[in-house]
Amino acid sequence: MQTLSPEQLLEIARRVHETFHLPKRWHQGGWGRDDDGDVIEFDGNFHVFDNDEVRHPPAFRLATPESPRCFCLGAAIRIHTGSFFLGDPSLTGQACESMCEIYTRIGHIDTRERELNAANFEPHLDSVIEWNDDEDRSYEDIRELTAAVLRHLDAARFGTD
Repeated sequence: MQTLSPEQLLEIARRVHETFHLPKRWHQGGWGRDDDGDVIEFDGNFHVFDNDEVRHPPAFRLATPESPRCFCLGAAIRIHTGSFFLGDPSLTGQACESMCEIYTRIGHIDTRERELNAANFEPHLDSVIEWNDDEDRSYEDIRELTAAVLRHLDAARFGTD
């Protein structure tokens, strides 16, 4: 089982929050786009398809201002959690779900129905995705939640939470 230290949790939350430093970096209705503008797919592994429908890893370079890179909140959490497991988001397993549990708890995102479904192995991630994709969701909501999680984890490090 993959566990993350309090310092790793805080670093992931910091990276997730920084991911959404611009409104154009936030995505709804899918995992998002890489630095080449290709749609990110996930079916156990993150990938994109080229013009010949050949599967490739997403292009994640330095996100320049003109880069079309954007993520939904769930993708940002999974990708940044994966950076602690050899950079592979598909290896995050329980660590990503544990990280998403923090977001659902701090954001008061309802997970009850999904947690009751024995076939759902990622009820917190799925709840984060649904919350992100809600038509009433705004960029400000994403920034508020990611900042709240960051503050919570920072305070927890010092026992002030």
